[in-house]
Amino acid sequence: MDHHHTFDFVEGTLIVPIASEIKAFYPDADTYFSYFDLQSTASMRTALAQLTTYIALEGPYDGVLAYSHGAVFAATYMIQQAQLHPMSPPPFKCAIFLSGGIPADHLGLERDELRLLDPKDGKPLKLPTAHIWGANDELYPGTSAILSDLCDEKMRWVFVHEEGHDVPSARAKDAILGAARVIRRMVDMALAAQ
Repeated sequence: MDHHHTFDFVEGTLIVPIASEIKAFYPDADTYFSYFDLQSTASMRTALAQLTTYIALEGPYDGVLAYSHGAVFAATYMIQQAQLHPMSPPPFKCAIFLSGGIPADHLGLERDELRLLDPKDGKPLKLPTAHIWGANDELYPGTSAILSDLCDEKMRWVFVHEEGHDVPSARAKDAILGAARVIRRMVDMALAAQ
């Protein structure tokens, strides 16, 4: 990215065991965090409230870049905000989802029900998005495509690389270039909309 981009990393607050997909790269002895417990609607509601407070204090932000569990969290948050505040602009002007998952229905969370959204429910994310995932994702196959299908197809850019549930790395130069291309197109679209 250009030199004028800055990034804030929002750390999760729940201590969790190391995720299987990163075990080969990081030591077991480190401390790892998650935004919420996937089995707890109360945990998800708390995380969404914490993110709302964080953005109010530290934002505004032009965009969000999220991987895997973080993409589920960011997409759930953006859909929640769009449904709670339909006349307000989205909390971000654009979103980059890397190996994203399926967001939860925030209305279900309020009823203490964990229901994942389905593209049949509509296209609740109406902002420029870039979706990058691996065709050989064995951990969460198909979930990135569902997240992509929840986004407005006129503002959605997709790149599928040949890796698994990961971000393209130096060993996959074509994948890096493809990912950068869709991100650049999405950013250009977001900037043109200002």
